[in-house]
Amino acid sequence: MDLQDAPRRGPGLLSSWLRIRRQQRGTIIALTAVMITTMLGMVSLSIDLGYAFSARNQLQNGVDSAALAGASALRATIESDLNMPRQEELVRELAILYGSFNQVRRSGDSPAGSGNTTQPNQLVIDPGQVGVDLSRDLPQVTVDTNVRLSLLFASLFGLSNVTIQGVAKSSVFPVDGGTGSCGSCWRPLIIPDSYFDSTDTVRYVGEPLRVNNPLPDRQGDYYRSRFAAGARNVAPYVDTLSGLGPHVTGLRDTSLQSEMGTRTIMGKYVQLRRNYYRIADLTTLPRSTFANLAVGDLANFGYCGEVRVGDLITVFSTSNGIAYENVRIGLSSLKMRTADTLDPNALLQHRFVKSSVYPAPNSHATIIPVLLFNPFELIRNPGALQLRVTNFGLFYLQEVSTDGTLQGFFVREIIAGGTPIASTNFDGDQLNLFRRSWLPMATQLLQ
Repeated sequence: MDLQDAPRRGPGLLSSWLRIRRQQRGTIIALTAVMITTMLGMVSLSIDLGYAFSARNQLQNGVDSAALAGASALRATIESDLNMPRQEELVRELAILYGSFNQVRRSGDSPAGSGNTTQPNQLVIDPGQVGVDLSRDLPQVTVDTNVRLSLLFASLFGLSNVTIQGVAKSSVFPVDGGTGSCGSCWRPLIIPDSYFDSTDTVRYVGEPLRVNNPLPDRQGDYYRSRFAAGARNVAPYVDTLSGLGPHVTGLRDTSLQSEMGTRTIMGKYVQLRRNYYRIADLTTLPRSTFANLAVGDLANFGYCGEVRVGDLITVFSTSNGIAYENVRIGLSSLKMRTADTLDPNALLQHRFVKSSVYPAPNSHATIIPVLLFNPFELIRNPGALQLRVTNFGLFYLQEVSTDGTLQGFFVREIIAGGTPIASTNFDGDQLNLFRRSWLPMATQLLQ
């Protein structure tokens, strides 16, 4: 109906028509208001959901890092009994510490006027939220925590916050190589592995107690690397001059102080004399840095390429005094540039290294990954220019003497860039011969 025609149809009809128009306008306004409100609600909900999903990912990342850090502490302490109280404490300490390096947005905004502007959204993990299962051959760490997330717009509809949960489970797995440790990369050292004498007591080449017989040349001396399993249960991983013995004799992991110096040299102070260890020519391996460093620089800074048990390593001649002296200088430089005060309780009571600069156990820069070889090669092939890697370990370099003697002890190993052991070299557990728990480990997430 046209408005110009309304007067000709009477005032009553005009009044009805105007009333209808007003009702239509009111309905449209109401519908528009409802639609705008609904759209604003949906937009607000999508923003809050975006925040929630983002926060959930941040929480999971933080929990994952906490679990992995906690797992690294599973291979730190050497204790007096299997209860391992200090190890459990370290697992929780590291999980909490590395969890705190992460933030979850809007999970812990400081109250208005509190003046707290430092890490307002920091992930806080309670010690009770870190579980440690030591009953397994390969123990596990579980981190299970939740945070309350403040919402932006949903509070207008009565929903001011939600709780999100993050769970991660981690463990360690055996490896036979990698790129180094969490603290540093390989040094150009290849050291004779330890061996057993006829009384099944562990010995190392050059040990002062056998000063008249520094080599494994007595009746009953034998060698069995901790990697002597499967296809590797042959020479040079096992060796003797007078009959094989039954035990794993090479450097192997232990968590018990009673095994230090009896079953393994792990944790025992040793002196590695210059005339027995060899200098590895790591420049023959695939390049891992922008340039091939000289052997002295490699001693100082390390080679960060992958090295595995079984690799054949070229070594410098023992008559190359320049190479040995450059390595001594490089290691001395490493000691000087990383000098700080170590935690004496960790060092003396539990045989792990910790300081204010390197608070994570056994992450100190003076813990150097080194290669090991069959000690009987010093008798059979003393001038060999290539040696097979039969083991490896992490050596805390306490002192470098002017004559090139290295003093310190081997620490329990967490390996960076760990390479899984091939199935042909990985038998099932066998008493005395092979146990997964004796091997170097890398951390992994299970969940």
